[in-house]
Amino acid sequence: MIKTQVYGPVTQFTMGREFEGQLIYSMACYYVDGLLIDSGPFHVAGELETAFADYSVQQIVNTHHHEDHIGNNIWFQEHWGVKAALAHELAVPLIEDPVPWAGNMPPYRHLAWGEPLPSKATAINTYVETDNYRFNVIHTPGHSPDHICLLEPDRGWLFAGDIYLSDKVTTLRSDENVKIMLQSLKSLLQYEFDMLFCASGRVVESAARQAVKAKIAFWEEQQEKINQLHNEGLGEDEILKRLYGRESALYELTDGDFGKINLIRSFNQG
Repeated sequence: MIKTQVYGPVTQFTMGREFEGQLIYSMACYYVDGLLIDSGPFHVAGELETAFADYSVQQIVNTHHHEDHIGNNIWFQEHWGVKAALAHELAVPLIEDPVPWAGNMPPYRHLAWGEPLPSKATAINTYVETDNYRFNVIHTPGHSPDHICLLEPDRGWLFAGDIYLSDKVTTLRSDENVKIMLQSLKSLLQYEFDMLFCASGRVVESAARQAVKAKIAFWEEQQEKINQLHNEGLGEDEILKRLYGRESALYELTDGDFGKINLIRSFNQG
């Protein structure tokens, strides 16, 4: 499934896989002036030629190496002659040889996104230029060590990848580091931006910096509560029950890879 939504010069491509008529999960890539920010999951490769018939992809930037963001690099490189995808230097070897990590993905990720094929990648510079825009590259680790955001300062656009999904997130992947994500979110506030384009598909069309501030405040509040309960001697399961009542349904579906307990564990680390 691929659907499009236009935000002025920016086109959002929402991509996902349907199973027995139900959408399993979706993510969003963004196209602007020949630049494609993330290429989406491999499962939708058969729909790309139709979906992008009116677009000319000249460059690809991967915000990080996860399979739902790099899955179609190879399609654009082989079918349209797009050069190596641009990504953080830590992401390059993971994109060019995904077999070691992708082969060990939990089953739900294989089902939702598919396993990416090797594709060409090169380390991104401090900025990316198109014919009409210049995007500054901001390293924002936490969701993954290689995560980056793109900022077009003249237009006030921030393409945030997976660093911002919504302002009140209580479920985390087991490999995410919420403390580092908090630092990354705070680092974004040194920049001016009005619109926030998220890989979750959410677009914050105004007061985007306030949205980032709200997420920071919410996570700091959660951190304070979790630390207090931890200092009182409560274990992870007790903290979970006290703060959130019950675990997310996704916890069982993902064999524990995605859940509220991971937020608690991440705040308790170190």
